[in-house]
Amino acid sequence: MALDTHKKFYLIREDVLPESVQKTLRIKEALEKNPSLSIFDAVKQFDLSRSAYYKYKDTIFPVDERKTDKNINVMIQVDDEVGLLSKILETIASLNGSVLTIHQSIPIKDKATITISLNITHVQITINELLERIKQVKHVNQVNLLGMSI
Repeated sequence: MALDTHKKFYLIREDVLPESVQKTLRIKEALEKNPSLSIFDAVKQFDLSRSAYYKYKDTIFPVDERKTDKNINVMIQVDDEVGLLSKILETIASLNGSVLTIHQSIPIKDKATITISLNITHVQITINELLERIKQVKHVNQVNLLGMSI
C-alpha cells in the first residue's frame, strides 16, 4: 500500500479538540516557557501519557504560533454604508495588517459582503482578536475566517 504524501490540514477551534490534544498543546507551551522542565514532568503535570504527547506533538500547533508569513482570507458581512470599507481598512492598517486583495459584492437589500485577503505577519494580536476588532466597526454584522496560508 502506497503512503499518501499529500496531507490535509484543518483549521479547528480548540474547544472541540479531544482532551489529549488540548493537553498536548498546554504541555508544548509549558515546555517552551520553562526549558528546564522535562517532558516526563510536563506530561505528569498535565496528566497525559508520554505516548499520547509524542503522538500529537509534531502534528498540532496554534495558528498564531507560526513565525513565518501569514496570509488569511476573511469574509465580512456589512450594512451598505458610505465609507464603511474605508473604516474597515483603517482598522486593519492600525493593527499592521497588509491588504493583499479586496472584493466587495454589490449590495442587495442594503447588505453587502466584503472578502479581504490579508498578510498578518506583523500583526501583534491573535487572529481571533483581529477578527473581533473588525467586527467592532459600526455596521459590520459578521466576520468569518475563510482560510489561511502559512
